[in-house]
Amino acid sequence: MTKTIAIIGSHGLYANYGGWDELVNNLAERKPEDTHYIVFNSADAPPHKQIPEGITVRQLKLRADGYQGILYDFWSIFESYWKVDAILLLGVQGIPIVPFLRLFKKVRIVSNVGGIEWLRPKFGFLQKQYLKWCFNLSMVYSSIVILDNSYHLDFVPKKIKAKVKVLPYGGEIDTSLEITEELEQKYPFIRSDYFLSVSRALEDNQIAPLCESFVNSKYMLVLISNLSTSQYGKQILQDYGNLPNIVLIDGLYIKPELDLVRRHCKAYIHTHTLCGTAPSLVEMMIAQRPLISIDNPQNRFTLQGEGYLFTSFPQVHQLLNRGEDLSRYIASREVCDRYSWQRVVKEYESCFNPLNIQ
Repeated sequence: MTKTIAIIGSHGLYANYGGWDELVNNLAERKPEDTHYIVFNSADAPPHKQIPEGITVRQLKLRADGYQGILYDFWSIFESYWKVDAILLLGVQGIPIVPFLRLFKKVRIVSNVGGIEWLRPKFGFLQKQYLKWCFNLSMVYSSIVILDNSYHLDFVPKKIKAKVKVLPYGGEIDTSLEITEELEQKYPFIRSDYFLSVSRALEDNQIAPLCESFVNSKYMLVLISNLSTSQYGKQILQDYGNLPNIVLIDGLYIKPELDLVRRHCKAYIHTHTLCGTAPSLVEMMIAQRPLISIDNPQNRFTLQGEGYLFTSFPQVHQLLNRGEDLSRYIASREVCDRYSWQRVVKEYESCFNPLNIQ
């Protein structure tokens, strides 16, 4: 018997905005025969590629982010609620509508809360209060709540009804490309000893302090971020865009090329402070490059005691100046195995079964 699952909250199938979108892509492409997914796509999602069999894409005229994001989630939940056996919520800003709908029908809700969003400085006071309220509601009106990092367990209320499961994102590296003359012209640093950092242009990802630490440095930094999409990112382009040893790439979404840049870096510098299990860090672990990460509970959980942890950017340069062999900071295969997409997808699929309703 086929079960129907709605996937709500991401930018959609084959979007390229972060961990949720990679999760949606992998769920769709690894889907078992007895599952039908209804995937809601944001208005700004890319044109449909060839959609796998058993997938229905519903593209709304609303964006999944910004002020339209809550309406996007509300509409997606309301439209799909009557048609499905279960709903996977990627982010819980739309969950306040669920208690009302449960008066008429009970549907299994699996909620990936995304993180402790109300701690992010980009949100105002009222937004933070709303996000915290939604987080607490998800613990009552979900069948399963998924946290992508065990550190987030500290924020779970004592009295909950949902089952809570820690399940990180997966990662995969495309090794199909080798350096060619054409790619070398596009990425002229590719044969240099460069240090790489990949993140969204958010203040809590500490992109500006990272760049500042490389000013007047003898080392090269390659930073990949969606810089032109925010005032914070635009300021970084203005402040550091003309320095000879800092290469700013304003978005790189061609995965084989992105992974080529990843595979050839001297080491990766991870600066996320409020993320959970950051997909960018997971993929660098799988790329088997040395890992230099800011020290916080989330990153320690992701790295499982491996990599080099720092608390200030001068420590990074002290490490580099020592000239030691950085290969000791490459993640072990055993740790990387926990981030296999095949394993992660199977864990998500188990959340949809059995389809008993709380």
